[in-house]
Amino acid sequence: MHDTTLTIVRSASRFFSGTMLSRITGMLRDMALAYAFGTQSTIAALLVAFRFAHLFRRLFGEGALQTAFIPHFEELRKNLPARAGQFFCDLAISLTAFLVVLILSIMILLWYLPFFIDFSAGNAEILWLTFLMMPSLLFICLFGINASLLQCEKSYFVPSAAPVAFNLIWIIGIFCVASLSSSAAMSGLATFVVLACLAQWAITVPKTIGILKSYKSSGFFEYNQYFSKDVRRLAKPLILGIIGVAASQINNALDAIFARWADAEGPAFLWYAIRLQQLPLALFGIALSGALLPPLARALKNNDEVKYHLFLNFALRISFYLMVPMTAALMIMGDSCVNLIYGRGDFTSLSVMETTRSLWGYTLGLLPMALILVLAPAFYAKGDYRTPSLAATGAMIINITLNAILVGYVGLGTASVALATSISAWVNFMWLAYVVSRQQGFFRVPNLLPNIGKISLAVGIASISTLAMEIAVWGQATSIKIMTDQLPTYSQHTWTQLSHLAICGITFIITLVISALLLRIENLPNILSEYLNRLFDKKNSKL
Repeated sequence: MHDTTLTIVRSASRFFSGTMLSRITGMLRDMALAYAFGTQSTIAALLVAFRFAHLFRRLFGEGALQTAFIPHFEELRKNLPARAGQFFCDLAISLTAFLVVLILSIMILLWYLPFFIDFSAGNAEILWLTFLMMPSLLFICLFGINASLLQCEKSYFVPSAAPVAFNLIWIIGIFCVASLSSSAAMSGLATFVVLACLAQWAITVPKTIGILKSYKSSGFFEYNQYFSKDVRRLAKPLILGIIGVAASQINNALDAIFARWADAEGPAFLWYAIRLQQLPLALFGIALSGALLPPLARALKNNDEVKYHLFLNFALRISFYLMVPMTAALMIMGDSCVNLIYGRGDFTSLSVMETTRSLWGYTLGLLPMALILVLAPAFYAKGDYRTPSLAATGAMIINITLNAILVGYVGLGTASVALATSISAWVNFMWLAYVVSRQQGFFRVPNLLPNIGKISLAVGIASISTLAMEIAVWGQATSIKIMTDQLPTYSQHTWTQLSHLAICGITFIITLVISALLLRIENLPNILSEYLNRLFDKKNSKL
């Protein structure tokens, strides 16, 4: 299996195409959610419960377990392919048994807790919705382990597109329950979430079984062992990985709690905002990260440090050059995006403004979040789970402290929760970058640092031009009104919303390109053209 920067781009492109489909349907899901329920407190309760139900998702599904699984699987496959296949089967049945016990235990606790504690009506509703959605954890974690195997086989499209099934079933659920009372609607929607997670896992099953047939001559259920020796070898990296991912998950859960403390509708503002912020992160950052870990692990197994550094530097350059302009675009046109996507039905102008403020808070952390996604696999590939775990834990402590100060003492709104998340992401990134540059000596990205000033200037010119165009055409810049605590009046007519965003977006892109050319930003055109050429290179399609 020959790895090059070309194969990473091709893998990322498959990840990108699948993720694009899942993100489009995810956006349709959130649009339906916003239209039917807006940001009312009942939908906010469902979104808090969803986070609680999936609290362990990135511990035993797509996060810690995945980063521990891939290097170990690659090591086994290099020497004993049949043993690698058996390892996956043993891990799958062990994970299933563990999750069933965990989920049943939590559901029993949630069922009996109200008998001992007198919860408020809102908190009791969150508890009940969490209970209903707990079974979905099993299927979403099994999906995660299937996706890990498929990534090792350079099959990126299926796992990245599988959430399409999840989103479509959730959309169907929204239309089925929209006419019900708020309480009944949320309970029905929670049931559809379980079905959606089941469908997302089921999409990956045929491809997974097909791959396993090439590794195991016996049947899938033959000769399997619960917690076999190879599975137990995952304990140390898994525990270290869990510490770091647990910090992120605790952050997510506490963010929802602090947001509800700040405003009963706060979790809904955060939910809609982070979906927009995560769109560029998922399409580019997560795509590169998912495609990067397997070749990094293989390069280290082959003692090829040169290729290892080449892959990492390439991903860092792409992430930087893409995320800086996207950060500026979301800051300048964020409210236009929010209004176009969500601004209809029960989603009012006030909802648009508050969601935009939360989006701005999250957007300030877009660049460090993308770079963390690239740097973390570099540590995982070397078997160093401790450093990312410590960095994530430190970021969690900072995030909680800032939330407590900004929400609890200063009394700021929901947007301060998003801002605290971004600040903690910068701390996380700076710690990882410091360790990388000091201990491993490969945090040297050619032609990147000299261009930071030029890129910032080009983005600044594009931002100012966009604001000037908005004022010239509509007589106001809605983003400036939000900054001055004025409530803009947003149209709910789709054509008006689309034309506003299109004019601003075209102005931003054209000005950015012209500024980049005039400033002669070295390496930027080459990097982006290299990325696109390799993405569509027909001659090397078999690599």
